[in-house]
Amino acid sequence: MIENWRTIAIIVLMTLSFIDLSATFYYVYKYKTWQPNKPYKMIELNPLLVFLWNKIGLFFGTLVGGAIILTLTYIVAKEAHYIVVGLLFCFLLFALFNHYTNINLLHNLIIKYPKGHLPVETFGEVIGNNLK
Repeated sequence: MIENWRTIAIIVLMTLSFIDLSATFYYVYKYKTWQPNKPYKMIELNPLLVFLWNKIGLFFGTLVGGAIILTLTYIVAKEAHYIVVGLLFCFLLFALFNHYTNINLLHNLIIKYPKGHLPVETFGEVIGNNLK
């Protein structure tokens, strides 16, 4: 019975981690397409992914970072105390909720400012802002 919950936890956490990585890639790809001069560190908070994106590009950086993150998720789900597993589950749900919110906000910004130039009067000085 105890090992049964571990198997379910591994499957659920790996799935949520994969969805999180996919949503992160989608968000950053859309953002960089809209504002190509925006630095990765202004878009994403994960230092591992930002480092890899700066060194080997968005696609390959996501693949390498995803392999590392999914491996760590597997190890935590398989070996950690059930409270740690529960916390990771909660953090992943929170991250997915934030992705949902941020992707919707980004789409609204892209619709309102399709050329990627955000007015200084409304947003202040924006790093990576496209020129008019």
